[in-house]
Amino acid sequence: MNKKNNNIFTKIINNEILSYKIAENKNHLAFLDIYPIKIGHTLVIPKKNIDKIFSLTEKEFLSFMSFTRKIALVLEKVIPCNRIGVFVLGFEIPHVHIHLIPMDQENDVNFSKKRMIFSKKKLVILSKKIKKYIT
Repeated sequence: MNKKNNNIFTKIINNEILSYKIAENKNHLAFLDIYPIKIGHTLVIPKKNIDKIFSLTEKEFLSFMSFTRKIALVLEKVIPCNRIGVFVLGFEIPHVHIHLIPMDQENDVNFSKKRMIFSKKKLVILSKKIKKYIT
């Protein structure tokens, strides 16, 4: 893999850096954001390194969205909230990713506000709690 494609998500996929994975299959990965907007903030990525979501083939896109839906439904069971927000931004890392964020109201999601910081222990506990519901 060339340096251009060696972003932080590629390193997470390759287990080169620590992450708090909650689900994984052959083509996708979901893990907790280590600097979440809200507790349970999860990132979902395809393992294929593509910069823009609509550059995925239709088959890849539908598979990715199906995986994302599965994760969102589990988050909604585990994290007390009114709904799970789905956000595709992708400016900070050139690799397709979806933010799933537990929300109670619209202003819960503001990407410019200061992020939360949790201990490794709390992230491990939360990831294990969520994994219990993944089928």
